[in-house]
Amino acid sequence: MGIRTALSNLACRVRHPYLSDSFAIRSHLTNSERVELSRLAQAAGLRSIVEIGAYLGASASAFAAGLARARNTAATIYCVDTWNNDAMSEGQRDTMELFLRNTAAYRARIVPMRGWSTGVVDSIGAQAGRIDLLFIDGDHSYEGCLADWKAYAPLLSPNAVVAFHDVGWADGVRRVIDDEVRARIRREKRLPNLWWGELG
Repeated sequence: MGIRTALSNLACRVRHPYLSDSFAIRSHLTNSERVELSRLAQAAGLRSIVEIGAYLGASASAFAAGLARARNTAATIYCVDTWNNDAMSEGQRDTMELFLRNTAAYRARIVPMRGWSTGVVDSIGAQAGRIDLLFIDGDHSYEGCLADWKAYAPLLSPNAVVAFHDVGWADGVRRVIDDEVRARIRREKRLPNLWWGELG
């Protein structure tokens, strides 16, 4: 890690102490991305957040901290993952217990949904109804990301926010945004590796 990155991370930690739980969790998210996810969760009127690819809980904790900061006690975060580390570089292992430990402070608002994203979509639809914030960070292949988008897009509320991680390097994710998502977005923003937009 370079000095600039270390200083940026330190600045995030100082400016956003409410994200200390998220910052403490090992993740491929940068601290700036965690801050942005927490900001997205602070939008007024959110009732349901769905994240595909929960890993060890850093993004779920960022969302939960954002909801707490906004005093939103109504929203639920549905975290979808196999928790078998299927796509992670360190190899397969069961990470469910670590996820639960890392997110224990927010247990009342987090609902883990163990399974493949396309396999649990009906359960999420039945429980959540409409999705106000969708974060896709699962299978980064074009086919996998497209399957996630097509499965969950029908559940989105009219002004939902959709976010995708790893747009800086994953061609499949960028193609899904370009081919399928962007035409439905009225406003979009981006960090180097995180893209999000509001439907409209």
